[in-house]
Amino acid sequence: MIDLTRRNFIKNVGFVGTATLFCGSSLLAQTPFPFFIDSDNEDENILSYFSRSTSSAVFLADSALLECYKKASLNLEKTGYKPSGTFCFSSPDNQLKMFPMHLHINGTGKLDELLLCFGKKSNGEWTSLKSLSGFDLEAITVAMKEIKAKNSTVDLTNYLFPAPVNQLNPYGFETKRGSVFLKTQLCYDQTSTKIVVKEGSNIVFEKEVISQHSLTVNSILV
Repeated sequence: MIDLTRRNFIKNVGFVGTATLFCGSSLLAQTPFPFFIDSDNEDENILSYFSRSTSSAVFLADSALLECYKKASLNLEKTGYKPSGTFCFSSPDNQLKMFPMHLHINGTGKLDELLLCFGKKSNGEWTSLKSLSGFDLEAITVAMKEIKAKNSTVDLTNYLFPAPVNQLNPYGFETKRGSVFLKTQLCYDQTSTKIVVKEGSNIVFEKEVISQHSLTVNSILV
C-alpha cells in the first residue's frame, strides 16, 4: 500500500513544480531543502532581489491580495502545506508578491518548500501566477548564478520570475523578458530538473540540474 501522505507529496510536486514523475512513489527527505529564505549569502539567495515584509502588513494594505492568497493557498493547505513564517517577498515594482510555504511530515521531516506567487495586473487586479517548488527554486538558483557570472548588471527578476500575466504553460511560466521552462524527474539514483530560460525566442540558459536535496525513491509507481 502506498502511504497517502507520500502520494499527496507526489501530487503536490506535479502541481506546484510542474514536474513529471517517472519512478517514484515513496520519498524520504534525508536532509531538509536547503533554501534561501534566511540566507545572508546573496550569491546563493534568489530572494535577495526582493524586499521582505510581514504578511499581515501587506494584507492590511491590500485586501484584494488577501482574498487572492486565501483562495490559492487553500488547496495547498489541504494537502499539508503551511506558511513558512509570517512574511512575504515583493518585487521592486510591487507587481509580484511571493509567500513561502513548506510541507513537513512528522517522522519524515521537510519534504518541500515553495513560493506561492501572485501578480498584479495593469488593471490593479491580483492573480495567482505559479507555485515554485523546491526543485524549481534549486534550478532557478543555478541559472541565477551562471547568468549573473556572464552579466553582473542584468536584472534577473525579469528573466527568472513570473510576470503578472495569466500563466498558461504547465511546464514553466512567462517572464517579463521571455519564459522559463521547468521539468523535474524523480528516479532511483538522482532527481534532476531541466531548466530553459529564454529572452523572447532566444535561449539564454539551458541546463539539467542534478538535485542536491538527498531525496530518494524506494519503490516503483505502478
